Amino acid sequence: MEALDNTGLGLIGATIERVKNKKSLFGSALKKLVNSTEKELDDFLKRKLEKKEAEVKTGILRLISGNEVIKIKALDGRDLIYKAGKVFKSFLDGDFRNWGLTKKGIATIEAPVQVHEMVGNGRFLEILQSLPGTWNQKWLSQSQVIEFCKTHARWLRQGGNATFFLIKKDENKPIDENHPEDNLVVVHVRVLFDGLHVYVNRLEVGHVWIGGSRRRVVSPQLMPSGN
Repeated sequence: MEALDNTGLGLIGATIERVKNKKSLFGSALKKLVNSTEKELDDFLKRKLEKKEAEVKTGILRLISGNEVIKIKALDGRDLIYKAGKVFKSFLDGDFRNWGLTKKGIATIEAPVQVHEMVGNGRFLEILQSLPGTWNQKWLSQSQVIEFCKTHARWLRQGGNATFFLIKKDENKPIDENHPEDNLVVVHVRVLFDGLHVYVNRLEVGHVWIGGSRRRVVSPQLMPSGN
């Protein structure tokens, strides 16, 4: 009887032999795993661990964009939501103007973003605080929100429930990490039968959003340290 290789790679190799003639996706995945370099395996396991730790830590958000690259092109910051009626033609909240969200924004470089889905209940502060990074790293410009809704609309939550974005009241001013509500508000975009609806709300609002509705959050994707 042939001796059994009890090492991890040996067991994986034996499994590959059993499925190699079945054209299975599982078999292909195992072959790719065995042929990966040590660094590739380490990076893969690190990403999986970080994702799991984030889910366990927050209990509110789950990353759904994964390794997919979603980028917003470089923008000059001139497009503002209060006058983006062609994009949000079905409803545009008057509070964008009433709250003074009418100042020209800053120019931004091409930026990767990520999409999370709510799996637990929470208020805005709790939901958005659970995103990676500091408050100064969680926001998108008004121009970026508009561009995302134009070019990545498939990532918006469908069926009437909202997709949330953090924006600054004044993009030229920093955020006080202890009082983020001083310069941050929450934009929510809804996809309804007649098009896109956009609203704005205070970050400190006490309403509890239910995770079962699977609302989404779009935020900057933080690059790993050393990149």
